[in-house]
Amino acid sequence: MVLKCSIYGCNHRKDREKDLQYYRLPAVITNQGAEWEKLTADRRREWLARINQDFSTKNLTNVRICSTHFISGKKADLHDRLNPDWAPSIGLRGAQILAVPEETPSVSRYNRIKNRTQRRLYSEEIRGDEIDSVIEDFDDVNVNSKFVSTGVQTDITFSFINGMECEINSLRSELESIKKQQTVLFNEEFFVEDDDKVKQLTGINAYAVLMVVFEYLANFLPCSESLSKFEIFIMTLMRLRLNLSSMFIAYLFQVSPSTVSRLFSSTIDAMYERLHPSIYWPARETLEKTMPMQFRKHFGRKCAVIIDSFTRGQNQLSAADIETTRKLANVRIHVERVIGLVRQKYTFLNGVIPIRFLMQKDENDVSTIDKIALICCALINFNDSIVAVD
Repeated sequence: MVLKCSIYGCNHRKDREKDLQYYRLPAVITNQGAEWEKLTADRRREWLARINQDFSTKNLTNVRICSTHFISGKKADLHDRLNPDWAPSIGLRGAQILAVPEETPSVSRYNRIKNRTQRRLYSEEIRGDEIDSVIEDFDDVNVNSKFVSTGVQTDITFSFINGMECEINSLRSELESIKKQQTVLFNEEFFVEDDDKVKQLTGINAYAVLMVVFEYLANFLPCSESLSKFEIFIMTLMRLRLNLSSMFIAYLFQVSPSTVSRLFSSTIDAMYERLHPSIYWPARETLEKTMPMQFRKHFGRKCAVIIDSFTRGQNQLSAADIETTRKLANVRIHVERVIGLVRQKYTFLNGVIPIRFLMQKDENDVSTIDKIALICCALINFNDSIVAVD
């Protein structure tokens, strides 16, 4: 793309007038502190005001100003704010460009003040009244000399407003971009390599396990214009883990409560369909191979299921039944620990369950709360066992 000067009436092009400099519109620097940000913003505003054009439909990054619009032939340093060339001033708005002598009165005066100030700074000591006089000298510098375009002098108020409008439009675009970035609160990068964060918010112990489960479910999760599939997955796990209300999640993910309810129900259905095959009655051989040592001690490899003791219609238990019950009591604590772990990890099961979760059933007569209970158990199984196998 050929670079051209953006000043109205200037036909200079970089491929033709190669001896000129072509300066970009000053950028607002936000990462160097408040002073830098204010200074750069002021300079950008001043340039836009002096250019005095409507850039609302143009990309400001493509704006160029050639060096012929500066008194000295080049722009001044950012911190040299009182320099006449801190902003373009020659030949603006297509006015007639007057011949500029090698050193104009304003530049000459500026240089005299600058040299006088430097001498004072390097003298023995600057007194307070001397500093005040230095400031007053600089305040007297009149950048808008008779060599500056008359259009700038007479229309400066309108120019400034026009420049401000351009700046506002640019800032609005930046604000929209920042808003979009802020809405991405719980993406993959938020959790990457942070197992503690994953555990606290989802109940799954490791980031690697979380991503394996997500990839297994991803193609079956609902779609949304507001949230990614990963964010929908995390939103569902957070509600199960922390028992958050739909309203709170809506604020957290910046969506409506109705969107939260709809996505939560759809995700529960999808997770149930994919995870319920993992909850099954194991074969005898599998039970024998995976039986924890605490159970082997009391029952060898013969234990398949533990149920409450019963009297089989008798008034009291026999001695053999009492001994068996005593053995069961020694290992039942582990069963209770597992059951308690499910409710501790996923506190949704401890809270007040909405009546619709009890009443809503699918074609197989499975209610939503039954699906949630199975999903929570399946998620627990992805973590390490709390009962030692060896």
